[in-house]
Amino acid sequence: MSDYKGRLTYAKGTYMEFVVAPNQDVDFGDILVVEGKNDDKFYIRAYDFKIKSRWSGMNGVSYLMSKLDENGQVANQEELDFYLGGNHTVKIGIAEQLCYADAQGQLFNPKTCPDFFCEVRGLTEGDTALLNEMKGDLEIGYLKSGREVLKLPVGIFGSKAITEHIGIFGTTGSGKSNLVKVLSSSIIDSENYGLLIFDVHNEYYRDLSMHPEVNQRLVVYNTSPEAERETVRKLALNYNEVDPEDITACATFSEPQLDAIYKLSSVWQDRWMDYILKYDTEDIIEEIAGCTGQKFQSRTISKIKSICWNLEQELNISDEVKSYDGVTAISQMLNDLEQGKVVLVELKNISTIGEQALSTLLSKKMLLHYANKTEAERAQTKPVLIVLEEAHRFLGKKEQSSQNVFARLVSEARKFNIGLCVVDQQPRLLADKVLSQLNTLFILGLASKADRGKLESMCRKDILQQRNEIKNLDCGEMIVATNYMRFAAPVKVHKFDEYLMRSHNTITEPLSSTIVQPSLAI
Repeated sequence: MSDYKGRLTYAKGTYMEFVVAPNQDVDFGDILVVEGKNDDKFYIRAYDFKIKSRWSGMNGVSYLMSKLDENGQVANQEELDFYLGGNHTVKIGIAEQLCYADAQGQLFNPKTCPDFFCEVRGLTEGDTALLNEMKGDLEIGYLKSGREVLKLPVGIFGSKAITEHIGIFGTTGSGKSNLVKVLSSSIIDSENYGLLIFDVHNEYYRDLSMHPEVNQRLVVYNTSPEAERETVRKLALNYNEVDPEDITACATFSEPQLDAIYKLSSVWQDRWMDYILKYDTEDIIEEIAGCTGQKFQSRTISKIKSICWNLEQELNISDEVKSYDGVTAISQMLNDLEQGKVVLVELKNISTIGEQALSTLLSKKMLLHYANKTEAERAQTKPVLIVLEEAHRFLGKKEQSSQNVFARLVSEARKFNIGLCVVDQQPRLLADKVLSQLNTLFILGLASKADRGKLESMCRKDILQQRNEIKNLDCGEMIVATNYMRFAAPVKVHKFDEYLMRSHNTITEPLSSTIVQPSLAI
């Protein structure tokens, strides 16, 4: 990539035009540098082009048309080349100013513009003022400029981005899973953050187990782990760990059914789920009527019993599940997250109802655990990021989002050192209140114009001029927009296996099943 690209010919506010030098290529999305006076550097991004010629006027076009024969073909190519070649035709690049740096290397938002005919060049490693702001401590890829991928690392600062919530959006095959794996690997390497992943499709274990630090930094839970995967811990629950909110979050209930659930909880306290499964429907109706004076219909109680029975079977809920060495599974999970480990909860082998109940329960336990800490204790704990896939099921427009734990996480968790990473294929299905709270967006390929338009309206950075770029993103390419960056940056995400080999300078194999971790349960 040649450094010299052309000369600035027009500037108004943040809008700029420059003449592209002959034999130079400039593409949509190219990040370029305008060399200003006094060693100022203006960083611009090309987003459109136009061709200008001395023949561009109506008279000029008519004159050139006269050089064509009756079939519209060139009658004399040599003569036509004379009119179109040389300095008669120029390519004009249209760009927006992103920011500028003074002679001392300090970055500023656009406040002025460069002088006429300043040199325009490509981005180089010498532009440290811009690159240091984009590097971060959690590397995710290389900076992309037009069609080229520069060997300039781009990442996020976890201390700024994690607790202010992250959104990962892209269609199937755009690279969302690979991005989560790369982000997880960076978190494992940093040891400064905890990560809780609800793995809907059980797709992360195989690749993350290749990380050299897997035995110390990765913990995997499954409600029914396979025998050959002895490293995976079995997750089981006690009845007294399940609250009414965990049940109501996983299924649709009528008003009488919701009333019955909370009445049962108020009467039987921590034993409410155990008793509703143990006693007959008629006995439950009589017991509740005797305690509250309210009599429910049998079909109301039967629906609650059915949901509770399904959850009992899927989530290994029992009366007294023994813990390992006196530590319950959830307590151990919270402890691992505080130590900066990656906790992977696999959900593929359970139903949607069980998945939603377990995700809600674990997230609620974490929120309460961190909320109950003092300010001094919280300052000593490491920030934790919760990865929630297919998030519209929990935070959609039609959901009772104001009443579920994930809505609370979005609005309250920042002060408790917890962040939420929302992963979804269709951001337009999410509630506007949720999207407005996501201060970091990873925008991968989106086929729907409605999805792109929703993110344009909700993004903290102006990405309107990147419409063409976003629309044409290939697999593994994305736009990163975050609060502390001065502009939305195009990034080529690392391929997980290549990133692992490069960062650790070794070829690793998947985790062997001979390494045994204890099976913990509540």
